[in-house]
Amino acid sequence: MDTSDSDKSMSLRGSDKSMYLRVSDFSPLPKRKLSPIEGYENMPLVTIEEAVKPLVKIVPKVERNVHIVKENCTNPADGLTTDESASIMLYT
Repeated sequence: MDTSDSDKSMSLRGSDKSMYLRVSDFSPLPKRKLSPIEGYENMPLVTIEEAVKPLVKIVPKVERNVHIVKENCTNPADGLTTDESASIMLYT
């Protein structure tokens, strides 16, 4: 018996459903090669709050999400700063 994707998502519960939807909602990879990002290493480091300012109008609740991830990243055990750790959490 073959189950469709919609049937699978309906049978999942709570965080399982969220994970299924998050993993399955991306588009196919581009068929053309993309240039690597260059020059960022020459830019000054700024706070995560400053870094997301250009995103405020296009990413809903980005400032709220920055606040939340920073609260969850105080004193990271991996040697990263709070902003570095929060940036990774926000991105993923």
